[in-house]
Amino acid sequence: MTVESPPVHRKPWEDKNAVISGVLAYLIPGAGHFYQGRWFKGLIYFVCILGTFFGGLKLGEGAVVYHLPNNRFGISLNYLAQVCVGLPALPAVYQTKRARGNQNRELHQLAEPLSAPFRGELITKGPGEQAETGTLVGQIELATTIDGAFPETRGKFVGTLNGEPVELALNGGFQLERPISAGFQRALICYVARQPDQHPHESQIIRGSIPRSILDGYCAPPEPAKLQDLHGRLGKFYDLAIAFTMIAGLLNVLAVWDAIEGPAYGFGDEPVTVVSTADVAPVAAAKPLVTAEPIASPPSQAIR
Repeated sequence: MTVESPPVHRKPWEDKNAVISGVLAYLIPGAGHFYQGRWFKGLIYFVCILGTFFGGLKLGEGAVVYHLPNNRFGISLNYLAQVCVGLPALPAVYQTKRARGNQNRELHQLAEPLSAPFRGELITKGPGEQAETGTLVGQIELATTIDGAFPETRGKFVGTLNGEPVELALNGGFQLERPISAGFQRALICYVARQPDQHPHESQIIRGSIPRSILDGYCAPPEPAKLQDLHGRLGKFYDLAIAFTMIAGLLNVLAVWDAIEGPAYGFGDEPVTVVSTADVAPVAAAKPLVTAEPIASPPSQAIR
């Protein structure tokens, strides 16, 4: 006769294909657990890992996740940890190739008219005077035309200067950052056209940025000047932003392992043994205890 063992709990990660679970968990944190039906744990990985990754990306102004090989192994150590987060970091490899293309260069003339929101400052500088600045917010319009043998870029800025309405004519050259680079703001410098009542030795420029498309800024390598600016403005927070993205990648390694192998400790890990009555040796019947009869004491002699 065999004693039936209790029912064995099936582990969720054993009911699904381990390879598919691991691949999904790598590409999107938590997706492997969703595939296995482990919704609560998958949601925790999804929110915590992606929240840490994109939080670091936001803190670093979109210029912390990029692939610039700087050693003999052909990969940067920062990106080696960041790429473990999966699909959100993979575009960096493709963006590096795009950034190194011949078409990605700083612009000094436009192939088509430019119209974009602008935020920056107006800088006025005269002879022997310290430059004065004012805050600009508004819309900028530029276009390059061929004036004689040389191209010339003209345009205007319409918006506010320190909160007051202003319109500035732009002429005399401009400098626009490469289209494919880190961050979602594209640096722009443009000269302001000289006014009739302006001092002969006085000059004005506007310096700021216009929006960059997500496709051109996400996970693209930054310019050296951009890195210097970020380190100067953000200081230790820029290093903290890089650390957040690296931590997110390393956490996803644990999530992938959990999706493939399951947690280190859980239900159903105990070995199950089947006990048979045939394997149990019969126990000899216990003999009853023998109680000795009380010994009768000899009759005492009468005391004479």
